[in-house]
Amino acid sequence: MEARIKAAIIESFGDADVFRMADLPRPEPKPGEVLLRIHASSVNPVDAGVRSGAILPDDPALFPMILGWDAAGTVEALGPETEGFAPGDRVMAMSPQPGSMVGTHAEFAALPASQVVKIADAVPFTTAAAVPLIGSTALAALQALALPPDARVLINNPKGAVGAMAAAIAPLLGFELAAPDARQVDGAIDVRGRKHAQQAFAAVKDGGAYATIVPEWWKPGGVFTEARGITPVTVQNPANQEVLLPLAGWLAEGVLMPEIEDILPLDQIAEAHRRLETPGHTGKFVLDHTF
Repeated sequence: MEARIKAAIIESFGDADVFRMADLPRPEPKPGEVLLRIHASSVNPVDAGVRSGAILPDDPALFPMILGWDAAGTVEALGPETEGFAPGDRVMAMSPQPGSMVGTHAEFAALPASQVVKIADAVPFTTAAAVPLIGSTALAALQALALPPDARVLINNPKGAVGAMAAAIAPLLGFELAAPDARQVDGAIDVRGRKHAQQAFAAVKDGGAYATIVPEWWKPGGVFTEARGITPVTVQNPANQEVLLPLAGWLAEGVLMPEIEDILPLDQIAEAHRRLETPGHTGKFVLDHTF
């Protein structure tokens, strides 16, 4: 008898009401993959963008589609030639959906082992599930500045999901966190785009460093002139163990803690998306997969 799993799916693009729960075949891990029993996941703005059709995969969309980048749970099984994990390991993972075409809002997902890391026993699954996408994006942006310890770094929205994580990680890397209205900083990270990107760039001293996770707002010329000796760097999430491992270590040490606004059951994913798209929220919405 074919093994089945519960998953939150969409069968067309649209508003939050397009979600429904479904029974699907359980995935089988391929060589180099880990089959995860997912205990918790979280929702991100990119998920809402894919759901609405604003962010489309490079290949034609395949429905039913499972959304979700973040996951935390246990290793269920290993694919052939997969090393470094064993069944029962507690892990967190990331799947760059829709490019990967593998979402995490399901009971199980098969992911490359290179996108999975172990987490400490003391770290709750719901905490770990809030970290992979925003944490790895924030860490990658800070690393992209290529600045020495003690550098003053500005983050132009330290209360947003990625910005708050970057603000928490910056001191762990030895950086001094500058106030959002600071000037003559060594480096700046733009997490907002539009005029805020320009303001962040203007705050960097000549010869400093600037990185943005909103690349469409890097416009050559204007305040982004090369005459200032600053080369803007656009950051894309690397989705690999290199950025996940430090995050898992900081979670284990208790020095990194994501802000979680609410935890909802997986079958309330539509409500999580509605709240995600409502202005004013500051924390992550986590989905509990325990049925």
